[in-house]
Amino acid sequence: MKNTDSIQRSDQMKQNEENARIELYISDLWRGFVKFWWICLSLSLIFAIAMFSFSYLSFTPRYTASATFTVQTQDVNASGDAVSSYSFYYNRTTAAQLSDTFPFILESNLLQETICEDLGVSKMPATISASTVTETNMFTMKAVGTDAQATYDTLVSAIENYPQVAEYVIGSTKLTMISEPVLPTTPSNSRSYLKRTVFAAGFGFLLGIAWIIVYAVFRNTIRTKQDIREKLKHKCLGVIPNVTFKKHNREVDRSILLTNPQIGEGFLEAIRALRNSVIQSAEGKHKVIMVTSAAPGEGKTTVTCNLASSLSKVEKRVLIVECDLRNPSVVNHISNCERRLVDENESLKIENVDALGVDLLTFKVGEKEIWRVINGAYLKEIFEKFSKCYDFIIVDTPPCALTSDSTIIAEAAETSILVIRQDSIRTTRIQYAIESLLSTDTRLIGCVLNGATDGLSGYGESYGFRRGRYGYGYGHYGYGYGYGYGDPKKYGRKEK
Repeated sequence: MKNTDSIQRSDQMKQNEENARIELYISDLWRGFVKFWWICLSLSLIFAIAMFSFSYLSFTPRYTASATFTVQTQDVNASGDAVSSYSFYYNRTTAAQLSDTFPFILESNLLQETICEDLGVSKMPATISASTVTETNMFTMKAVGTDAQATYDTLVSAIENYPQVAEYVIGSTKLTMISEPVLPTTPSNSRSYLKRTVFAAGFGFLLGIAWIIVYAVFRNTIRTKQDIREKLKHKCLGVIPNVTFKKHNREVDRSILLTNPQIGEGFLEAIRALRNSVIQSAEGKHKVIMVTSAAPGEGKTTVTCNLASSLSKVEKRVLIVECDLRNPSVVNHISNCERRLVDENESLKIENVDALGVDLLTFKVGEKEIWRVINGAYLKEIFEKFSKCYDFIIVDTPPCALTSDSTIIAEAAETSILVIRQDSIRTTRIQYAIESLLSTDTRLIGCVLNGATDGLSGYGESYGFRRGRYGYGYGHYGYGYGYGYGDPKKYGRKEK
């Protein structure tokens, strides 16, 4: 019975994941349209303008002249002599013969040469055609050409010369005019700009939609927990939803912190789930956890601050270490929180952030002295000392795919977490970041999918992270550090 229930739960989980993936692809199409709607509009306008221009420039007026008449054949008596008068054959055989031969005679070279000779031209100035009324000897002859007078003259010549040419095929014939031809004064065709332009605009729009579909299907980014497992071959520690604030309300607190009452319950629950996963993965032995990402703007600092705060809420003593020295972001992220100085010396400073329930360690170095801190041996010594009075040391680092700082810090850290912003950067770049981490002695305990949206509606706007500048002067990382630190016994917010 238990095995059956387990199989059913497993099948249900797979079905839920598949449904979530389908919903995500639909969401991708919608987001792709929202993002690239201008491509659809541009293609629509380009094709519409092109078709309008082509229709305008290629338009040629065509004139039509027509005449309706009956065709009568000369009657022949039993001895083979032709009767002097013409008669109309009502039987179906004669009508069928006329219907078959009349168009053929009009298109024959003999008739066309006769018309050209009659008009004194080298080629036919108009096209001759004829339509018949079924099982009758009534015909409508039409001439279509680009010149009104030449078209009319061609039709008159065809009517006059037709009996002479038809005599070789069906014998002597006589045309009885029912409606005479009239010189056309207006073109029979119109400038069909609107229909063609609308069609071209629709085609261009559909072409843009097709491009969006290709974009949505073949993007190589991380979008789900399943992508982390299948593409990156690593554990997903948690999924952090996107957060939204009302744009028109500028006075609202926009900090992405657990202390902000504007943050929704979904975000709080996601951080709690991440905290539990980290505690379980740390197994009570690993205290120093570095948080990094493959590129700027993926939310590593947000995850760092909120994970540390959430750990403090379950009676854990937590120290945040600002190791992104080229673009310090933790202090900016908690700018709305009051900080109280705990200790400082010429190399570092420790402050208490009471609102988050954590302590913050920052290094007092200039740009030219960064190499003295970003040193595996120096950082490892600091981490070992402060591990005696803290349950967790959460280290915020630069993106590991941009600088070598993170790999050096990883040598000193025990474990690491990679933050991945949903549908942000290519999978190959994330894989490169993972390879950089795995090349060190640190243990990658898993990834965090950040900024996740749910279906078509999503959780709202992006966080609007600051993007630093990592592309200048990293210098040489030496081993002379010489920075001291105070007595670790005075640090730590809670007693063990």
